[in-house]
Amino acid sequence: MKNSRIIFGLGSNLGDRNFYLDEAVRELETQLFLTNSRKSKIFKNPAMLLPNSPRDWDREFFNIAFSADIDLQKFPPEKILEIAKKIEKKLGRIDREKWAPREIDVDILAIENLKIKIADKLTIPHAGLFQRDFFLMTAKEIEGELLEKTREILI
Repeated sequence: MKNSRIIFGLGSNLGDRNFYLDEAVRELETQLFLTNSRKSKIFKNPAMLLPNSPRDWDREFFNIAFSADIDLQKFPPEKILEIAKKIEKKLGRIDREKWAPREIDVDILAIENLKIKIADKLTIPHAGLFQRDFFLMTAKEIEGELLEKTREILI
Protein backbone atom coordinates (compact mmCIF):
# COMPACT_ATOMS: atom_id res chain seq x y z
CA MET A 1 0.00 0.00 0.00
CA LYS A 2 1.31 3.41 -1.01
CA ASN A 3 1.72 5.95 1.74
CA SER A 4 -0.06 9.31 1.53
CA ARG A 5 1.46 12.76 2.00
CA ILE A 6 0.23 14.71 5.02
CA ILE A 7 0.83 18.36 5.94
CA PHE A 8 0.58 19.58 9.52
CA GLY A 9 0.49 23.20 10.66
CA LEU A 10 2.21 23.78 14.00
CA GLY A 11 2.12 26.95 16.05
CA SER A 12 3.25 28.22 19.43
CA ASN A 13 3.07 31.57 21.19
CA LEU A 14 3.84 30.66 24.81
CA GLY A 15 7.08 29.66 26.49
CA ASP A 16 10.00 28.29 24.48
CA ARG A 17 8.29 28.34 21.07
CA ASN A 18 11.22 26.71 19.24
CA PHE A 19 11.28 23.85 21.75
CA TYR A 20 7.54 23.20 21.40
CA LEU A 21 7.72 23.17 17.59
CA ASP A 22 10.76 20.85 17.54
CA GLU A 23 9.27 18.46 20.09
CA ALA A 24 5.91 18.34 18.31
CA VAL A 25 7.69 17.37 15.07
CA ARG A 26 9.70 14.70 16.88
CA GLU A 27 6.59 13.27 18.57
CA LEU A 28 4.58 13.24 15.32
CA GLU A 29 7.41 11.45 13.50
CA THR A 30 7.75 8.86 16.27
CA GLN A 31 4.11 8.18 17.11
CA LEU A 32 2.79 8.17 13.54
CA PHE A 33 5.82 6.35 12.00
CA LEU A 34 6.28 9.20 9.52
CA THR A 35 8.90 9.03 6.78
CA ASN A 36 10.40 11.45 4.25
CA SER A 37 9.60 14.46 6.40
CA ARG A 38 10.10 18.11 5.51
CA LYS A 39 9.87 21.16 7.73
CA SER A 40 9.39 24.78 6.68
CA LYS A 41 11.21 27.76 8.06
CA ILE A 42 9.51 29.50 10.98
CA PHE A 43 6.91 32.07 9.95
CA LYS A 44 6.40 34.68 12.67
CA ASN A 45 3.06 36.43 12.82
CA PRO A 46 0.76 38.27 15.21
CA ALA A 47 -1.80 36.25 17.14
CA MET A 48 -5.28 35.99 15.64
CA LEU A 49 -7.51 37.66 18.21
CA LEU A 50 -11.16 38.41 18.69
CA PRO A 51 -12.21 42.01 19.41
CA ASN A 52 -11.77 42.84 23.13
CA SER A 53 -9.39 39.93 23.74
CA PRO A 54 -7.17 40.43 26.79
CA ARG A 55 -4.07 42.47 25.94
CA ASP A 56 -1.71 39.74 27.23
CA TRP A 57 -3.04 37.36 24.53
CA ASP A 58 -1.31 39.49 21.88
CA ARG A 59 1.85 37.36 21.65
CA GLU A 60 3.75 36.65 18.45
CA PHE A 61 3.21 33.17 17.01
CA PHE A 62 5.92 30.97 15.56
CA ASN A 63 4.39 28.75 12.86
CA ILE A 64 5.78 25.98 10.69
CA ALA A 65 4.43 23.46 8.26
CA PHE A 66 5.61 19.91 8.58
CA SER A 67 4.95 17.23 5.96
CA ALA A 68 5.66 13.52 5.69
CA ASP A 69 4.50 10.21 4.28
CA ILE A 70 1.96 8.36 6.42
CA ASP A 71 0.23 4.99 6.27
CA LEU A 72 -3.49 5.81 6.30
CA GLN A 73 -4.37 2.13 6.73
CA LYS A 74 -2.62 2.16 10.09
CA PHE A 75 -3.48 5.78 10.94
CA PRO A 76 -6.83 6.95 9.55
CA PRO A 77 -7.51 10.71 9.87
CA GLU A 78 -9.49 10.49 13.13
CA LYS A 79 -6.65 8.50 14.72
CA ILE A 80 -4.12 11.10 13.51
CA LEU A 81 -6.23 13.83 15.13
CA GLU A 82 -6.45 11.86 18.38
CA ILE A 83 -2.66 11.40 18.47
CA ALA A 84 -2.05 15.09 17.63
CA LYS A 85 -4.25 16.14 20.58
CA LYS A 86 -2.40 13.74 22.91
CA ILE A 87 0.92 15.20 21.76
CA GLU A 88 -0.34 18.73 22.53
CA LYS A 89 -1.22 17.62 26.07
CA LYS A 90 2.07 15.71 26.53
CA LEU A 91 3.97 18.88 25.62
CA GLY A 92 2.06 20.86 28.24
CA ARG A 93 -0.80 22.48 26.37
CA ILE A 94 -3.47 23.56 28.81
CA ASP A 95 -7.13 23.88 27.80
CA ARG A 96 -7.97 27.56 27.63
CA GLU A 97 -10.51 29.75 25.93
CA LYS A 98 -10.56 29.74 22.14
CA TRP A 99 -7.94 32.15 20.72
CA ALA A 100 -6.01 32.24 24.03
CA PRO A 101 -2.21 31.85 23.86
CA ARG A 102 -1.01 28.25 23.67
CA GLU A 103 2.13 26.26 24.17
CA ILE A 104 1.57 24.21 21.02
CA ASP A 105 -1.11 23.83 18.41
CA VAL A 106 -1.05 20.92 15.93
CA ASP A 107 -3.42 21.13 12.97
CA ILE A 108 -3.87 18.69 10.10
CA LEU A 109 -3.81 20.97 7.05
CA ALA A 110 -4.14 18.46 4.22
CA ILE A 111 -3.81 14.79 3.36
CA GLU A 112 -3.11 13.89 -0.25
CA ASN A 113 -6.36 13.44 -2.24
CA LEU A 114 -8.61 13.48 0.84
CA LYS A 115 -11.62 15.64 1.54
CA ILE A 116 -13.28 14.90 4.89
CA LYS A 117 -15.87 16.66 7.01
CA ILE A 118 -16.83 15.23 10.39
CA ALA A 119 -19.09 17.80 12.07
CA ASP A 120 -17.34 19.88 14.77
CA LYS A 121 -14.45 17.42 14.88
CA LEU A 122 -12.36 17.25 11.74
CA THR A 123 -12.23 19.00 8.38
CA ILE A 124 -9.59 18.09 5.79
CA PRO A 125 -8.34 20.16 4.08
CA HIS A 126 -8.27 22.49 7.09
CA ALA A 127 -10.99 25.15 6.78
CA GLY A 128 -8.45 27.98 7.18
CA LEU A 129 -5.74 26.56 4.92
CA PHE A 130 -6.24 29.05 2.08
CA GLN A 131 -7.32 31.97 4.31
CA ARG A 132 -4.38 32.14 6.72
CA ASP A 133 -0.97 33.34 5.54
CA PHE A 134 0.87 31.35 8.20
CA PHE A 135 -0.63 28.11 6.86
CA LEU A 136 -0.29 29.03 3.21
CA MET A 137 3.26 30.40 3.25
CA THR A 138 4.74 27.57 5.30
CA ALA A 139 2.93 24.77 3.44
CA LYS A 140 3.80 26.27 0.04
CA GLU A 141 7.48 26.31 0.99
CA ILE A 142 7.64 22.52 1.46
CA GLU A 143 4.65 21.14 -0.47
CA GLY A 144 3.74 23.61 -3.23
CA GLU A 145 2.54 20.93 -5.65
CA LEU A 146 0.39 19.16 -3.05
CA LEU A 147 -1.05 22.52 -2.01
CA GLU A 148 -2.19 23.17 -5.60
CA LYS A 149 -3.76 19.71 -5.83
CA THR A 150 -5.51 20.37 -2.52
CA ARG A 151 -6.89 23.66 -3.84
CA GLU A 152 -8.30 21.73 -6.84
CA ILE A 153 -10.19 19.20 -4.70
CA LEU A 154 -11.93 22.08 -2.92
CA ILE A 155 -13.35 23.50 -6.16
